[in-house]
Amino acid sequence: MLVIIVGHSELLIGVSRVDHIQVWQLTLNIVGRAAVPLFLLLAGEHLGPRLARDRAPGAARSYVRHLAILYAAACLFYWITDLAKLARSRGLGAGFAAFIERQAADPIGLLMHGPRQHLWFLVVLMAVVLAAGVALPRMRVRWFVLGTAVLYGIGLAVGPYAPALDPASHSWWVQLLLQAPLFFAIGLVFGVDREGRWRPWTGFALIGVGLVVHALEVRVIGETFGTSPFDLAMLVGTVLYATGVGMLALRPGASRVERWVGRLALYVPIVYLSHVFFIEILRPRRGQFPEAVIRVVLPILAAVLSFASAAILARLWTRARRGRRDRPDAPLASTAAAP
Repeated sequence: MLVIIVGHSELLIGVSRVDHIQVWQLTLNIVGRAAVPLFLLLAGEHLGPRLARDRAPGAARSYVRHLAILYAAACLFYWITDLAKLARSRGLGAGFAAFIERQAADPIGLLMHGPRQHLWFLVVLMAVVLAAGVALPRMRVRWFVLGTAVLYGIGLAVGPYAPALDPASHSWWVQLLLQAPLFFAIGLVFGVDREGRWRPWTGFALIGVGLVVHALEVRVIGETFGTSPFDLAMLVGTVLYATGVGMLALRPGASRVERWVGRLALYVPIVYLSHVFFIEILRPRRGQFPEAVIRVVLPILAAVLSFASAAILARLWTRARRGRRDRPDAPLASTAAAP
């Protein structure tokens, strides 16, 4: 999650004009490309084994329902904040008209990711889970993995390896739908193999090879097609890289530090949905502060505020649920209280 916050901070700040900062940006861009695939992989490890059994329809529907609630809440939150900004600068009537015009100007984007582009992950994950819920009960795991690998190859052909890649178009949406299922399938393999028979050195080796291959792909595609390296996300090396990270993340046993960090996992969904809001409100105007300071301080502040707000919301939600459960107005509760 921290890697994603850094990446989105860099994206909203923009590409630097300073050479050594550009090198730093490019390094972060390559190293951070395992973050989103890892989320997909963990979803496959968690949910995939249930989809491969008789519980597929119910498990898929329940999972997608929770994702849809998160997505609807995030969309509503960002729409309200956007409308409030427009109403403050233009007045309520003109601001509302500008808000409606802005939404109607990009209906495809409105369908694919709503008010913010990072929400695409929830939409894609819902589609992947529904497809897996239909396919897995009807085929072996190996055929599911092979099929998703073929889709990934098609995604490479129509995406980063296409001679005329246009990041401003909506072709990236098709690319994500084709490539995301493979990482879910890899997570499913980890979920089926609960014993964790892989060795840590295998994970480190895959990470090293994956980083090198991904970096070479970025360079070759950039030199061949003139594609910006910041428009290249999931490549061949990304599969090796994310698989290696997944091996280390899912290995049996946990250190004291890992168990402590694991307590923050509860807040990750809310942090993912809200961190862009904090980046937007904290980002200063260009030239107001030294660029290097902004690129370091902005993601730190956004991460702290995102996790803090998520912790507060989780505590309030827990307190509210506990209050409803402890109310004595239910007949069952009053009966149970009688001696």
